[in-house]
Amino acid sequence: MSKNRLFKKLFISNIIIILITLSILSGMFYLMFQNYYFADKEKIMLEEAQEINAILNEFAVGDINIDKWNQELNVVTRLINATVWIVDKEGLIYSQSQQQGKAWTGVSLSKEEIKSILDGQSVVKKGYFGGKFNQPVLTVGVPLVINGRIEGAIFMHAPLTEMNKTIINIFILMLLSGGVALIIGFVLISYTSSKISQPLKEMSLAVQQVAKGNFSARVQHKEEDEIGDLAKSFNVMAKELEQLEDMRKDFVANVSHELRSPLTSIQGYIDGILDGTIPKEKACDYLKIVQKETRRMSRLINDFLEMTKLESGQFPLNKTEFDINELIRLAVIKFEKRIVEKDLTVKVDFEEDRRIVIADKDKIEQVLTNLIDNAIKFSKEKGIIHIFTEIKDDKAFITIKDNGIGISPEDQEHIWDRFYKADKSRGKDGAGLGLYIVKRIINAHNEEIWVESELGKGTAFTFTLPMKKF
Repeated sequence: MSKNRLFKKLFISNIIIILITLSILSGMFYLMFQNYYFADKEKIMLEEAQEINAILNEFAVGDINIDKWNQELNVVTRLINATVWIVDKEGLIYSQSQQQGKAWTGVSLSKEEIKSILDGQSVVKKGYFGGKFNQPVLTVGVPLVINGRIEGAIFMHAPLTEMNKTIINIFILMLLSGGVALIIGFVLISYTSSKISQPLKEMSLAVQQVAKGNFSARVQHKEEDEIGDLAKSFNVMAKELEQLEDMRKDFVANVSHELRSPLTSIQGYIDGILDGTIPKEKACDYLKIVQKETRRMSRLINDFLEMTKLESGQFPLNKTEFDINELIRLAVIKFEKRIVEKDLTVKVDFEEDRRIVIADKDKIEQVLTNLIDNAIKFSKEKGIIHIFTEIKDDKAFITIKDNGIGISPEDQEHIWDRFYKADKSRGKDGAGLGLYIVKRIINAHNEEIWVESELGKGTAFTFTLPMKKF
């Protein structure tokens, strides 16, 4: 029952609207046609009254005889379906049309009934004409003018019953037409209501599927309308949720994998020390390894937390003015021990001794640390690392370049992805989040970062920062 609620609401509401509209239109049409019909009947009767007056003038001057007069009068009577009285100034009916029913010849009308007509006015009335008729009639009275003088009155009485029958017949025909239109409306409304409710019903079922975790649910609706836009938006949302779920699964899998390795090593070494497998004289060496693994876990957890902040939008920038050249010097000093261990040569070149930029100093230090760390990590023994800054327009271009193993064109397309490692053999060198975090930090500053690399010849990372304007 609840599955077709929208369809029923649309169907019933549209039918009610059509019924109300048809009722109002029928009532208005009936009144308008009734008024038009009576007005037209009055006009015809007034015109025929003038025609009778003209015939009487011909009869008065002897142009036609009594038989011709009666013939002409009855023709007019049949034409307009009315009883015609010819009344003199005293109100005496001295002639009438030949019709079945009461004979009115010789009957006198009251002075009030003919007074306004004798004054030259035309009269139009509806009713029983002073009780003289047993059914309502439409009465038209006009002055009888002979040789330019008012000599009496011409009355014409048309039964309203016949006119009402005509109007009712037309009204019934209109109702029948409305009924046919309503039946057609039922079919069309049923079709349109189904067209509207069916995709929404499908969307509701798809939402239920998504709520249950089935993010592959899609809505098929190709119409270019609001419902089509809603269906497209739903499909986009479902696709993004599906991607988000895949990312979540990948994230959990990668975190589990990355943390399992150092935890396994730590557990193994500690168990070996405790159960005596590892000699006491070597315990200190293995504890140093455990210390190294715990530090690696700490770095991994920090990277995961940083990534979570980046993706949740909780990544406010504290922009300040600082010397990027000085920050680079400090970053290089932090890696002095590792540089010496690999016997690397680090060249630092600046166009100017000081270069003030506007950015989040801590976040840019994190970018430099990550890029220099990668340069050291992937450089060959006795390799060269070249760090330099250039000024172009109002931007500072910072480049960290090494002559290490390089990155293949295929890997260059993915190095900014989460958990991606170009060198799969370096499983203990991080979770593959470093460049992802670097990219997000630079993007948060609305700046750019790119890589240029060739296998066997080295890699250069370059990013931009806005300079302070003096």
